[in-house]
Amino acid sequence: MHYLGLAIYAEGRTDERFLGPVLQRLCGEICARESRHIVQFNDEILPLPHSPKLQHAPREDRIVDAARRGEGAWSILFVHADADGDADKARRERAQPALDRLRTVFGPSAQAVAVIPVRTTEAWALCDGDALRQVFGTTLDDKALALPASAKAIERLADPKRCLTAAFEASQAGRRRRSSQTVSERLGALGGQIALGRLRQLAAFRDMEAELKQALRVLQVLDDA
Repeated sequence: MHYLGLAIYAEGRTDERFLGPVLQRLCGEICARESRHIVQFNDEILPLPHSPKLQHAPREDRIVDAARRGEGAWSILFVHADADGDADKARRERAQPALDRLRTVFGPSAQAVAVIPVRTTEAWALCDGDALRQVFGTTLDDKALALPASAKAIERLADPKRCLTAAFEASQAGRRRRSSQTVSERLGALGGQIALGRLRQLAAFRDMEAELKQALRVLQVLDDA
């Protein structure tokens, strides 16, 4: 039996809402399918926000401090950084320095995995029209919601957040009583519904999943490939 404590350092609360359930479901699916062991997880992914005292410190310092404050509660820490159109730069400047420091501080018993959507987290939220319809409470098709037609189109979007907001507003149009919830408040539910198979159509998600599997091998949850 293995126990995996999962934690996330996200750029914002909105990202955390969506990514938390997605990453927890992904870990569960991988372990159920590929591990020879019984693997248990914490009920919800643990958010590790940085200390307000360090808000002006280098990002890697904030992440390492948050990880230290949560030490013992996590064995995999997801480090989120939106790519904003340049995944290599986001990895180099906002993720890799923290990953290197975390490996030095915690050693192989605790692993860190970079989560870098091509633009913003909302790009990943756009890839499953069925999940959007369920969470937004609409029967409008993908075209009526103005959703991108393919994974490549999603990753080329200049402003995924605007596209997601427009889809939500279209789903509410014409209703006598509009929802009091904002689109950002529905991202947690969307993260719990979105199909992992749809997310795997996105190159950035596949890269993250490959990195996660390597972390699970180091932790001896998965056998070496």
